[in-house]
Amino acid sequence: MNSVRQSFNRAAPSYDQVANLQTQVANMLVALVKKHLPQSFRGLLLDAGCGTGYCLNALQPTYPNASLLALDFAGDMLRQLPHTFSSQRINADLQALPLPAAVLDVYLSSLAWQWCDNQVAAREAARALKPYGEFFAATLVSGTFKELASTLAAAELSPAQHVLNCALPQTIHQCLENADLDILSAHVESITTWHPDFKSLRRSIRGVGANHLAAGAAAPISRQARSRLIEAYEGLRTETGLPLTYEVLLIHARKCRTPS
Repeated sequence: MNSVRQSFNRAAPSYDQVANLQTQVANMLVALVKKHLPQSFRGLLLDAGCGTGYCLNALQPTYPNASLLALDFAGDMLRQLPHTFSSQRINADLQALPLPAAVLDVYLSSLAWQWCDNQVAAREAARALKPYGEFFAATLVSGTFKELASTLAAAELSPAQHVLNCALPQTIHQCLENADLDILSAHVESITTWHPDFKSLRRSIRGVGANHLAAGAAAPISRQARSRLIEAYEGLRTETGLPLTYEVLLIHARKCRTPS
């Protein structure tokens, strides 16, 4: 996990300049929150894995009387939040929330859970939520980077060594249910980004800190294998450019009883 933290700390200064996918997903998650949370909300809302605070900045005008908590394990991300932002900053891991039990009214997390043990993250969210507290999350699931995986295989390289392994949606559903979080809605959005060349495609992944693999450092790629990979990826080119697809699971759940 330290290497993931280092990746996001390095990405922090320029994160907002390249985080187009993250912004798009955050906007969808914010819209989901606004659909279900009344403007009169005055409770405590946590953004777990807040990054540079995009979701909280988007929610603050709608919920001026809410108490907002910004939590991220990358301290440099928290330092990118505006100095005028009124939320409390917490440098911590969402898998070990430094919060008392049953204190949160709303738990929010956008594109952070794919770096976590989903069962641990779900139990921590449930522990910190009050009974009937609201849970909103967006996370990457299986099928993400499918073009990269297929072209790696075509270039005789192992996708498992170079592509983030994301959970099945059903696995995340089960983790939430195991933590006694009742799922109210869940669906997968398929988002494809387009890139002029392979170098910019790879930069779009690295630029947001998402270059770490759960299995460890990626195996080195030889010049010949890289040439095969680029050639295979060029076979996917359209008039729009080279595609890179993200499968994003959006979930709204509610804690209806104390987790066992």
